[in-house]
Amino acid sequence: MILIPTLKKSGLELSFRRDWRGVGLDKAMKLASWAFLFVLISQIGFLITVNLATRAAVLAQEQGIDYGVGYTPYANAYLVMLLPHSIVTISIVTALLPGLSKLAFDKNLSEVRDQLSRALRLIAISTIPASLIFFFFAEEIANAIFFGISEQSAEYIGRVLAAMALGLIPLSINLVLIRGLNAFENTKYQVISNLVINLIALTISIWAFLNLDVVDITVGLGAALAISYWVGIVCTYYLLRKYSGPLNIVSLLLFHGKIAFIALLSCLVISSLQSRLDLEGNLFALLIVLLSTFALYLAIARVFKVSEISQVFKVLLRR
Repeated sequence: MILIPTLKKSGLELSFRRDWRGVGLDKAMKLASWAFLFVLISQIGFLITVNLATRAAVLAQEQGIDYGVGYTPYANAYLVMLLPHSIVTISIVTALLPGLSKLAFDKNLSEVRDQLSRALRLIAISTIPASLIFFFFAEEIANAIFFGISEQSAEYIGRVLAAMALGLIPLSINLVLIRGLNAFENTKYQVISNLVINLIALTISIWAFLNLDVVDITVGLGAALAISYWVGIVCTYYLLRKYSGPLNIVSLLLFHGKIAFIALLSCLVISSLQSRLDLEGNLFALLIVLLSTFALYLAIARVFKVSEISQVFKVLLRR
């Protein structure tokens, strides 16, 4: 309805059709039905996670724990983790993969695989260092961002963020693979992948709720999210491979391993310097830590001749 005035100004004439047969409605309904199931599974998983986290908060209050435990720290940590995913991964996927459907329709599978591999390499440039930065400096990040709450509550958000931090990598990989299934108009396999991810996450979450101390339950929920996506990308890739054929997994693993080494080395060096120089406790100190880590990461990547970094900046600047 909102677009109707714009369409009229463009000169496009709209008319109601009565001949609905053969216009693709059956196919659209089938795709939409699977998409609805995908969303339904995600929402059920979300509701169970919220319930477990909320019950953990109630138990914490009963035990006299007066700092933030429960769904609020989980949600805050999740939003922080999603930031690089939303800015970088979504931009790269949007920029690189719009023509993927045409390639799939033309059965140009080798080019489909090349585009998917390129996207996976580019998102690794940002998600791997971001996940390790979250893992190493989670409490400092939480203290700087959530300055209006108690220090204990902020540090707890940091613990949850650290637990789910390494899930940022498979979360972004899974998005690219799901986009690959979209190109082949297969929403059924997306539902299967999402079901596997949610079942694993819920199984680990329930185990965490039943076996961990109250203060560790929400941290366990964060870890469950990360683990579920690591298993999930194996499932999603297996399903996608039936259409696209196998990607060059060895090459991708070597590239991701190289980026992980560079990012890990950068984080370890800056973390060591941070403890020696006592750079903690405020936003300015956090900015120094993050900028130093980023600069060192770029410097080491240049030594290792990682050309994809410049490509990432080009994609983001075009957006």
